[in-house]
Amino acid sequence: MYSEKTDKELLEIMGHYHTLTFEAMTRLHGEMEQRKMVVDKTPLTAAITERKQRIENLELLPAMGFFATEDAAGALVVKRTLKAQVWDVLAVLVGLVVFLAGVYGCASLFSMFANGDEVNVFSLAVNLGMASLVYLGFTMLQGLKRLVDFMGFKMVAQAGTVSLSKRFDMKLENVAKPSEAVGLEYQEETVALYLGDLPVFSANAGNTLQKLTMEALAARLHKS
Repeated sequence: MYSEKTDKELLEIMGHYHTLTFEAMTRLHGEMEQRKMVVDKTPLTAAITERKQRIENLELLPAMGFFATEDAAGALVVKRTLKAQVWDVLAVLVGLVVFLAGVYGCASLFSMFANGDEVNVFSLAVNLGMASLVYLGFTMLQGLKRLVDFMGFKMVAQAGTVSLSKRFDMKLENVAKPSEAVGLEYQEETVALYLGDLPVFSANAGNTLQKLTMEALAARLHKS
């Protein structure tokens, strides 16, 4: 990312390090270290350290729709955030409206040709546009599955045992397994948290912060 930059350009980039992503900051720091550049990197180093600390403390988990706390007994508790639940509900409602608008567009198109009415270019374009909303609405309705899957979701890790409450095929299941059963599965686009052979939730593997947060969560569950 920065190997082709001159030292002067690296210094200019470091001057606005706060606008960089975490991955970009770490790569910039690494490039400067590799070149053994004699410059005060304290602000950049501090920013990287602060972000790593937040990752280890699971403070970035809410960006993925979950949050982690410790209860009075010291157990690690992971739940779905209220904000994520609200967004899932809104996505389903908007998706339903968009889908129905698309169905109406399809019906209007069918009626237009079935009745042998004179085709108006403007009406045709409008109905084609509305009909195309069917796919978009259907895609948004996929949020319904996520909403249902995480109704009643809860994950608790304590004394070497991880308990999971999650819906599988609509039914709320309660499973408890040793902490060693916690694992991560890496794919090209996602990194998924598993408890044994049960999928818990996944994140975007292309997002460095999400990937590192998943790894930090898995480590905390192992230790609990």
